[in-house]
Order: sequence, then structure tokens, then C-alpha cells
Amino acid sequence: MKIRNIHFRDHIFSFILVPLVIVIVIISYYRFMVKHDYIVGYQGSCDPATGKCFKSCEDDACTKIDYYSEMQKYEPDLFRECGKDITNCEAANTCLTGDRKCSVTYCNKKTSDNNNVCQAPVETQSSTQTNPVSNTINTNL
Repeated sequence: MKIRNIHFRDHIFSFILVPLVIVIVIISYYRFMVKHDYIVGYQGSCDPATGKCFKSCEDDACTKIDYYSEMQKYEPDLFRECGKDITNCEAANTCLTGDRKCSVTYCNKKTSDNNNVCQAPVETQSSTQTNPVSNTINTNL
């Protein structure tokens, strides 16, 4: 039986790519599963009286209309404020001063598409504001 030697130059891709893939998988696992270092996107509550909400139907018959804003928060901040369940957490619907990487997006012509329909503004008896309001609020601390 003849012993065959494996030379590095013959299998350079195997010796470099396999350890590299293993290192990348370990680093990604640590970042996402241990540190929870990622941004969470979800639908936050929105007051339809503002006229800046996204509008969608909850069922095919459109018997109930849902008004929402698009929220994005850093997962460790969201978990610290609300725990595992954010459905009834009021802090999940706004950007707080201690939040890192938080944004709220309201509906306008730039942010809406065929799937997201903007709600028509509600007419009120008070005077309208002449100052433009930003449609996206970002807080990066």
C-alpha cells in the first residue's frame, strides 16, 4: 500500500475555504443568537386621526381596517423595554431617548406602494399646520 501525501498547494481552496466558512458560521451564531445584535421590523400602532398611517385589511372581505406605522428597533432595546411579548407594550410603538437605531416611518407618497395604502387625512375643525413634518424619525445615539 502506497501512502500518498497531501500537499497544501494542491488543495489550497479546501484548506482556506472550509476553515473560513466555519469561522463565519461561529461569528454569525454568536452575533445573532447570543448577543441578539439585529434590527427588528414590525407594525406599530398609529392614530388614524393624524392621516399619516398605513392602512390594510385584516381579512379578505375587509370588514376591519388596520392602521399602523412601520417601526424598526434594535432588538436588545426592545427586549429591555417590553420583554418577549411586544403586542401590548406601549414602549414598542415609539422611539424612546435611550433607544439605539430606532425609526418610525409614517405613510406618504414616497413610502407607500401597491401593498401599503395610505389612509386619507381626517378632516377636523381646527386649523391646519403650515410647518412640514418629517415622515421618518431616526434616533441614533
